[in-house]
Amino acid sequence: MRVRFLVVIALLLGASVAAFVGAGAPEAAAATGRASVRLVSLLDEIPDSLPPGMGAVHDIRLGLAAGNVLLLRHHDDFVALLPIERIGGSEDSLQYFYFREGAPLFWVLSRPREKGVRTVGDGGQIRFSTSHLIWKKGPGFGWIYFPDDSENTGLKFSVVSGKSVDQADPRDTRYWVELSGSGNSGF
Repeated sequence: MRVRFLVVIALLLGASVAAFVGAGAPEAAAATGRASVRLVSLLDEIPDSLPPGMGAVHDIRLGLAAGNVLLLRHHDDFVALLPIERIGGSEDSLQYFYFREGAPLFWVLSRPREKGVRTVGDGGQIRFSTSHLIWKKGPGFGWIYFPDDSENTGLKFSVVSGKSVDQADPRDTRYWVELSGSGNSGF
């Protein structure tokens, strides 16, 4: 009888704790689910045969889609990249807007900021101060490949929704995929 009473008390306590925890977090849980689903839906495995000249790349590629901003974090650099327009023709190319900011020095002194519009051709490199990516044509705005070399060790990326790179803050992003040496990459 005493064991049954303790089981009933434990079940009631567990149900009330679950209701209390769940009541305060429906918005956060919904936002969390959307962010992770968006990022995962844009990831794809690289094909078995890559064009010559690509070099060693990580096993995943990221699809660029309208309404998404690609965030990069590498060493002290924070980069936001927004695809603007895909230009077809004899050689496909991508025009993109980017914003790069270094981490503040001693948490107070701001580092230089850089904004601009660039264009990259099919198979070309998107280069920032400490890292680089490769863009290839594909559905939507194409694919981003991540070279597997010493320059990109520790590179983290994420995707958020937005129509401007000014609104995307890499410091507030919770979901990062980190690229590192073979076998060490992950969420």
